[in-house]
Amino acid sequence: MLSLQEKQKLLQAKIARMIKPSTASGAKGADQSESGKKEEVEADSSENKDIKPSSFGLRQKFSSVNINADKWLLTMDEESRARLENPPSIADGIDRATEEDLRYLGCELIQTGALLLKLPQTAAATGQIIFQRFFYSKSFAVHHFEHVVMACLYLASKIEEAIRRPRDIINVFHRLEQLHKLRRAGRQITRDNINRLPIPPLDQRYSQTKEMMKKTESKILITLGFVVHVKHPHKLIFSYIHTLNLSDRNDLVQKAWSYMNDGLRTDMFVRYTPETIACACIFLAARTVEPAVALPSTPFHWFELFDASDRDVEAIAHMLIDLYNRKLPNWTALETVVEKAHRAKMPKRGGEEDEKNKKAEEIAAKIVKEGKEKNGENDENRRDREKRGDRSRSRSYDRRRGGGSPKGRRRDERGGRDGGGRRDDRREKERGGDRREKERGGRDVRDKERERGRDARDAKKERRRSRDKMEKAKEAARMREKEVYQTLGKRTREVTPPRMRR
Repeated sequence: MLSLQEKQKLLQAKIARMIKPSTASGAKGADQSESGKKEEVEADSSENKDIKPSSFGLRQKFSSVNINADKWLLTMDEESRARLENPPSIADGIDRATEEDLRYLGCELIQTGALLLKLPQTAAATGQIIFQRFFYSKSFAVHHFEHVVMACLYLASKIEEAIRRPRDIINVFHRLEQLHKLRRAGRQITRDNINRLPIPPLDQRYSQTKEMMKKTESKILITLGFVVHVKHPHKLIFSYIHTLNLSDRNDLVQKAWSYMNDGLRTDMFVRYTPETIACACIFLAARTVEPAVALPSTPFHWFELFDASDRDVEAIAHMLIDLYNRKLPNWTALETVVEKAHRAKMPKRGGEEDEKNKKAEEIAAKIVKEGKEKNGENDENRRDREKRGDRSRSRSYDRRRGGGSPKGRRRDERGGRDGGGRRDDRREKERGGDRREKERGGRDVRDKERERGRDARDAKKERRRSRDKMEKAKEAARMREKEVYQTLGKRTREVTPPRMRR
């Protein structure tokens, strides 16, 4: 048997294990013994660390959606930086130089198309940035380059609330393609040459292009997670120049604005923040305007005030300088490279498309053949009708002449015609025997047509008779219902009169 003191010690030890003593200031007295400290250490060590705090009363979190445009800055984490170094197109057999040319050509087409469509510059900038974002997630070998350009223009016009029709976008893209071919052919582009360029017809190819443009728009939205809004750094140029007390230098503002628009043809907008890009444009414009503008550099560079580093500013400036040394790439050559990579990437799909095209051609040839056969049958029927019409006309002409008509003979007899007329009638009657046998086939056709018309009239009368019978039955039912309501002393319900047939 345990003594009372031992039982008290065991109880205190259990309480110490169950309840963690507070560590607030003043909780421990100066007279706390060493044994109490040891028990506290043992209680801390014996505490169950797997127990998590209760989530009672908190909203359950199933998933999260990030709609911040900063998530498309591909320098924020290691995975994004690896995507910058090795875009998806390189893994599909497209070299780095071709991939950069495709990006440059796509942005150039979007910018020129926006000018022809009379879109605002913000729509052109949005379309080019969406184009860059999309092809850092997808490959040029998988998605058609031209369809993505048109879809980016179409989507940017919606985002900036300057919507253009798909027909207008397809016309503009077709015009740009023709102008590129004229330049490559070495022909001079004049207003007369431009006016002579044809407009794409509304045929099956136009319908397919329009459908593919809309499907590509949906793919872009799904790939980007519907995060398509863009922070444009254009407005930051004015505020930064005003902060530097250079608002009177309009040439500096215009130069920095031009650098900003030209930089849209590079991928700087997926690498750096808008503040850094605005600082780099002002930095480069201050050195290239005449006369040059001296910006503060002591005790530190002026752009550090806007959270931009000298390394990033100089990198963007070099990107802009290299951009002006580029030439417009060959559209046709790039299409050949992309088509080759596409076939290597998806050979099965290409074979399936070839089979579908062959089947479509076979079906079209079959339809054309059947149409020709039907047209031949229709020609034969038309010839038969014309022959029957000639016979009926000749027969009516003979009747007008008085051949074989008993009524005409009676009139002639009553009118006192001489015997010569009777002999002519007799001869005509003898000749008419053979003619009537020939015309019997035409009479049979007319008899059939009369019977068919008679049957149609009978059917129409039968339908009218059944409709009248049905209306009489409805009227009798309404009368019976009225009598029942009057017997019960209730008010009859309102019945709308039947509509009159016109």
